[in-house]
Amino acid sequence: MNFFDLLKHRKSVRRFADEPVTQQDLSDILLAANGAPIGSRMYKDIHLTVVRNRDVLDRLSEAAAKRWENKSKMKEILGDYKPDGRQAKQGYDPFYGAPAVIFVSHRNQTVQPGIEFANAACVVYSMHLAAAELGLGSVFMWFALESMRELPELDHSSLLNLPDGFTPLMGIAVGRPAKQPDARELKPDQISVDYIG
Repeated sequence: MNFFDLLKHRKSVRRFADEPVTQQDLSDILLAANGAPIGSRMYKDIHLTVVRNRDVLDRLSEAAAKRWENKSKMKEILGDYKPDGRQAKQGYDPFYGAPAVIFVSHRNQTVQPGIEFANAACVVYSMHLAAAELGLGSVFMWFALESMRELPELDHSSLLNLPDGFTPLMGIAVGRPAKQPDARELKPDQISVDYIG
């Protein structure tokens, strides 16, 4: 599919089928991660962790589930967005039942403050596009990691077995979507633009 068709089919999926992601699909998604642009080509500053163990994901969910209970904070973050009824009945799962979550960690550094988030976002977006190309669903992961930073007593990021000096910044949940998303219309006016010159 050409790039603009790929963008039309790229969508954040928050409901996954109960089937594993194949090793070949994971390999292709990780290949896309390795093709992402990284500031100063410092690929050694990035580390990926693929988690397919539901028990580990449940532990990594605890801070997010606790934070989800704070209705006023959630209104501040989400505005008027309402989760589907399944979330309300089963409890909040920041990974939406995905069979695989890939966490992007970055080496702690002070030389170029903020570049670590830019690098992680580029890596996650490359994987997001690769998942769409493969007919898989995916969604950026931020809330679970942010929640562990907000509630350090529930920070279970040590389960990721990261190399010394690395911090998990974001991730991507990947799996077969429960319902294949329809192509969306690309709108040229969602982001404001100014031209200078």
